Amino acid sequence: MSRQSDPTDGRRSEADQRPRPRSLRRVLHELADSFDAGGIGALHETHLACLRKSRRYRALYRLVRFFLPITPLLTITTDLERLVGELGVHRGSRATLAGPPIPWEVAMPPRGELEIRTAPIIVYGTHGSILTPLLLAAAIDRPDLKMIAASYIAKLGPSIADCSFPVFAASPVTVKGAGRKGLVPRAMGWIAWKSEGSLTRDEARERNRESLRDAAAYVRQGGGLLIAPEPRNHRESWRLGIGAIVADLARDSGGRPVYLVPWSIEGASVTGIFQLLSRNPFVRRLGKLRFRRPVRITFGEPMPIRQVVAEAGSDPVGITAYLERNYRERGF
Repeated sequence: MSRQSDPTDGRRSEADQRPRPRSLRRVLHELADSFDAGGIGALHETHLACLRKSRRYRALYRLVRFFLPITPLLTITTDLERLVGELGVHRGSRATLAGPPIPWEVAMPPRGELEIRTAPIIVYGTHGSILTPLLLAAAIDRPDLKMIAASYIAKLGPSIADCSFPVFAASPVTVKGAGRKGLVPRAMGWIAWKSEGSLTRDEARERNRESLRDAAAYVRQGGGLLIAPEPRNHRESWRLGIGAIVADLARDSGGRPVYLVPWSIEGASVTGIFQLLSRNPFVRRLGKLRFRRPVRITFGEPMPIRQVVAEAGSDPVGITAYLERNYRERGF
């Protein structure tokens, strides 16, 4: 008996051949792979490509872009990588802040500005927002600033990597726990962690110890270092990296006095940044209102490392606890 043809067979075959919509999980992995291969520039290009090709990603983007300007943020970060390479970290940061624009001002201490500008220094304080590294690099007029940075910051591109000593996650990372408050830092942190191939705890710790040793050596040679020792959970004590660096330099400062300089930043509203970058003119006006007063970057009087060690001892735990307590007592 001959089999009768089903008139729907052709339609089924055509449907089977159509590309299936890509899941958001798959898109996220594509973003991680592109970031691993080419940093922020490749991530930016993949994001734009996914907007064209993935209906689900495009729908999600349209939903969130009213309060989270993903494309402008990626554009600015791509431009920052280029500007740091072309102009250096100080001038590149100033140029980036002038874009939205974000007004800012600096308050130097009555004594110690010369040391902040020229001496081997460790500048430390609470992170605050995604603007913190840019504001500090713009405020301290010296071309040799580098920072202890989350691994995904160091992977943004070669120019930013040259200014960074990366630290890696020593345990599995979720999107919620991958960065400080805010969807963008957390998503970027998760993408970076995935692109690193999930280092083991021992591998991550060894790389972190190496970064701290390299950072200490850089300061010993006369450089300036930025570090934010606060943990993701603000109820916990400061991380011990700053204490390890200070203890290293206390053993060998390189022949020149090394100074510790606290910072504080007021008025660097993340919401305001997002509003300034919005496509909505009304929302941009709200952003300008948030920044009607300049962001204020304040530096404390430099403390010689030998003074800190004399009072806190040479153990990294004691040094870190001393610096955190002193930071709070100064009102920072």
